[in-house]
Amino acid sequence: MSCSSTGDTKAEPAGQSVSHSASSIPSPPASPTPAIVGEWQRLQKCSELVGNLQKAGLKNWVLEFVAEDGWIPGIAKADQIKDPAHPCRGAVARNHSHFFTAAGEFGSRDDKGQQVDEGTYQPVDDDTISIGAVKFNYKVTGDSLRVTPEIPTCRPDCWEAAWSVAVAFQGYDWRRIG
Repeated sequence: MSCSSTGDTKAEPAGQSVSHSASSIPSPPASPTPAIVGEWQRLQKCSELVGNLQKAGLKNWVLEFVAEDGWIPGIAKADQIKDPAHPCRGAVARNHSHFFTAAGEFGSRDDKGQQVDEGTYQPVDDDTISIGAVKFNYKVTGDSLRVTPEIPTCRPDCWEAAWSVAVAFQGYDWRRIG
């Protein structure tokens, strides 16, 4: 049943007073918009990603993430990296962004502005969101965002653990661009 705004009313049985005024129907409390809503960008460096993966105990993902994320021009597979001991040799820094909408959409854009990641996020509390099964803690200060992943317990073997580190770039600031 929907409410009508045409002013139609029906007579109520005697002794029962029912108001049909929209203002008398309590509204659910509005959910505050999470501070993370917007688009955030940073100039990323391969060495930052590699350092974060290594600190998180995810060394086994370094070559795959460096190659498949396109850090080194012309390299798309881990076995193409010429010097695995120095996986960032020849890497190019690049802009990358993440966006979070008020409707719960999450996405990432590469240095060419092409969307390379998509999904949804859910607020967990005032400074935590979940994207899929991964939780991320965040802090917004002015136009700056810091993100820290709650690395899944399946590390070091699961892709989600490495992905969480690659999304967050923990210890580095993201700048609001939208």
